[in-house]
Amino acid sequence: MKVGIIGRQASGRTTFFEGLTGRSQRAAPGAKTQLGIARVLDERVDRLSGIFSPKKTIYAEIVLALPPPPPSGIVDIAALREMRDLRAYAHVIGAFAGQPVAQHVPAQLADLSTELILADLERVETRLVRIGKGGHARTREDELLGRAKACLEAERPLRLERWDEQLTELMDELGLVSHRPLITVVNVAEDQLREGCPAEVAAAAAAVESELLWLCATLEAEIAALEPAEQQEFLAAYGIDRPVAQRFVRTAFSLLNQICFFTVGPDEVRAWPIARQTGARRAARTIHSDLERGFIRAEVIAYDDFMVHGSEARCRSAGVMRTEGKDYEVQDGDIITVRFNV
Repeated sequence: MKVGIIGRQASGRTTFFEGLTGRSQRAAPGAKTQLGIARVLDERVDRLSGIFSPKKTIYAEIVLALPPPPPSGIVDIAALREMRDLRAYAHVIGAFAGQPVAQHVPAQLADLSTELILADLERVETRLVRIGKGGHARTREDELLGRAKACLEAERPLRLERWDEQLTELMDELGLVSHRPLITVVNVAEDQLREGCPAEVAAAAAAVESELLWLCATLEAEIAALEPAEQQEFLAAYGIDRPVAQRFVRTAFSLLNQICFFTVGPDEVRAWPIARQTGARRAARTIHSDLERGFIRAEVIAYDDFMVHGSEARCRSAGVMRTEGKDYEVQDGDIITVRFNV
């Protein structure tokens, strides 16, 4: 799962990136998109690791993409189109002392929508002209382009419409950019942090179906560089419940409708992120394509049941280990062993 961090120059994008990754990663002049990792810290993984004492403990991760700052405007459309595996955008808005936050942030959100809408509309109209000249038979692409054009001409980003998975994939193939989910990151000065987010800002984010984070990126980057014990002291002093990386990944998981299932054993305890409502066979592909191809069944224990009984053997004896088929809808926290034959 990859999230792109966008925003105007001097908005605090890079500092925010550092706060998420816990390290400095300044770009050299002319550098391309930088990548970083934010781990999805999960107490359930920690508890399972404590039981199994595995050689490796692997948390779910979010890949962060920081494209070069645009020469003007909020976003480099060409850079976004190159990153077709992006799942969402985090739009960093610098709203520092002296700026009327309640007006500045809604204006920035409107500017971003305008940039994305105009880029998509140009793309859609160009594609419609090519299809018209080619005399193609009607396809799902025609359906998408017709719906997209109407939406964009109404000055609505494509994310405000409901699309099925096939049409969403087609939008990525065509290089459309306004359909991806959005997280609005309002980056304020340290002394503004305690004032809280104005209602006007929350309303503006809700109007474009964007999740909202209110933070001081400089402070968060400083906290991320500290040892865990020191982090807790700083967080408490500023009334912050958890570091920005944890808040961000929780927000991204919720926005993208993601859950985690677990695989456990003496070699590895690992969290695997998947979309909610994913079937067992497709979830097995997350581990390895062979498991999907040769899928026989899934042995499933709910996390809470496992913590009550303490081992797979006792879960089996208590009748809380279930055998599920390929269409079983995996639940958040399921501990799964895939039986397969290739």
